[in-house]
Amino acid sequence: MSINGNEYDWESMEIRLPHGVAVDITEISYSDEAPVEEHYGKGGKPTGYGRKNYKASGSMTIGKTEFEALKKNLGGSVYKGKPFSIVVGYANDDMATITDTLPDVKITKTDTSGKQGDDKVGAKKLDFKILSPIKWGDSEAY
Repeated sequence: MSINGNEYDWESMEIRLPHGVAVDITEISYSDEAPVEEHYGKGGKPTGYGRKNYKASGSMTIGKTEFEALKKNLGGSVYKGKPFSIVVGYANDDMATITDTLPDVKITKTDTSGKQGDDKVGAKKLDFKILSPIKWGDSEAY
C-alpha cells in the first residue's frame, strides 16, 4: 500500500488485446457475480440459500484504428472470432504490480457515434461476456 505516494491511475494501466498493447483505449470496465437466492420455509426468514450461475461481463471503448486492429486479429469480424483474453496490468513505481486476466472474451455489442465538432469520430464501445472466471490478481474468482 502506498502512503502519500502514487496510487494506481489510468497511466498505471496496460491493457493487452490479442493484437498487443492497446494504445487507443479510453475506458475498460469488467465485473463478475456469483448470485445466491434465498430459500424460505415457514416464517419470514430465509432457511437457506441456493447458488445461481457465475457470470462475468465488461465493456471497453477503443478508437477506430484500435478496433480495426482487433477485428483483423479476430479474422475480420469481432463477433465470429474465437474467444480471446484481455489482460489488464496495474503497475507504477510506488505499488506492486497486479494483473487481472479476463479469459474467453466474446464481444456481444458494438456501439459508435459521431457528431459535428467531435475530434475523435468512430470510437467504438464494445460490450462483452467473459465465458470463464476472471482471474483477479493471483486469485480465480470462482
